[in-house]
Amino acid sequence: MARERTLLKFFGKKLVSFKKLDTGEVIGTGLLNPLFDKLRFLIMILIQGQFYGQYRNLGKWRGKRVANTFAPPVGSHPMLRVMKAIIMGRIFRHTFPVAMTFAVTYKCQCNCVHCSAGRHLRNDVRELSTREAKALIDQSQDLGVAMIAFTGGEPLLRDDIYELISYVDKRKALPILFTNGRLLSEENIEKLVDAGLYSLFVSIDSPVPEEHDQLRSMTGLFETAIQGIKRMKSKGGYVGISSYATRSSTQKGTYKKLYSLARDLGVENLILFDAVPTGNMLNDISEMLTPEQHEEIREFSSKIFKHHMVPQFNSQSWQNSIEGYLGGIGCLAVNIQYYVSAYGDVSPCDFTPLSFGNVRNKSLKKIWNNMVHHPAYNHRSTYCRMQNPNFRHFYIDPIPHDAKLPYDVENLPNVDYRI
Repeated sequence: MARERTLLKFFGKKLVSFKKLDTGEVIGTGLLNPLFDKLRFLIMILIQGQFYGQYRNLGKWRGKRVANTFAPPVGSHPMLRVMKAIIMGRIFRHTFPVAMTFAVTYKCQCNCVHCSAGRHLRNDVRELSTREAKALIDQSQDLGVAMIAFTGGEPLLRDDIYELISYVDKRKALPILFTNGRLLSEENIEKLVDAGLYSLFVSIDSPVPEEHDQLRSMTGLFETAIQGIKRMKSKGGYVGISSYATRSSTQKGTYKKLYSLARDLGVENLILFDAVPTGNMLNDISEMLTPEQHEEIREFSSKIFKHHMVPQFNSQSWQNSIEGYLGGIGCLAVNIQYYVSAYGDVSPCDFTPLSFGNVRNKSLKKIWNNMVHHPAYNHRSTYCRMQNPNFRHFYIDPIPHDAKLPYDVENLPNVDYRI
């Protein structure tokens, strides 16, 4: 089901147009597309500017207007760092990171079937110490990141998490936290607020309490998480719901019900990731979305954006669409972000179980440069690589079934999967 969008037509001839293939990739199909590509940077800025202009009522962070709780406030120093990274990428023809996801621990009270961090927990390697974690934050900020997302496992199980959040230099980067909601007590929320947390994202797998609890193997978790969201909202904090879309849940319209829940709770954002085959489900592609489902979710996202509705609905399906491509998004891995495990391994993103080096024995800057120049990542991808069958053939399928993740990329072929 290829989808095409025409931006400019003359006497029936497509001058500037784009087609999204069934593989997920976006290609130019118009006569003037080669010229349009030279103006892509300007188009991207205009589209991003339009998005930020649409959302003016989310609130403020330290005097600056918040247009997206997953991005720095308008005019803030972290946002200027994002703009600098984009401009430098244009000048030097390779990407500079603006976000790091840091899994501070793999300890967790839940036992999720779908856990993207599954197969990461190790008993033979110690987690990064407080000193090492702070050094990683320093290196990340020196590299230019403007957003640092703390995740896990369950990050609130790590004793020094509040110290790490506080350590982030808010003039350079803003801290975000992803949690299952189990530990969002009044006391812990006070600590998060005092540490300077920018926004909080609580994982909700289903709007049906019993189904959510079953998916996470923890009775009563749904209600506990909802109460945690309400507590954070009562403190004036920015809160979002983090979820994912599977083939079966999309057939039931679960993403729309999740949006209704988010709206009723008064949160600012709903992030909907694709059900990427990774972690515990690394070799199970049965729940991947169909092209038709990607388009269905994209249309819903576009409707939310068009009407400036709150909460926002940031879906991976939109990010990997034609609109997302024109807005400079697409696959985020080694485009604007990277992921660091609790043990210091650096991967392209949260869902890509490949290690390009460890910060304990190599500088973060060197590891980033290695990723940028690797044939699998030395180009911009319009579509999530982990859902690309060619990428999976070379870089995922060969990973041994009993291997701990992330897997050393040096053990895999050094090839361009597009060939």
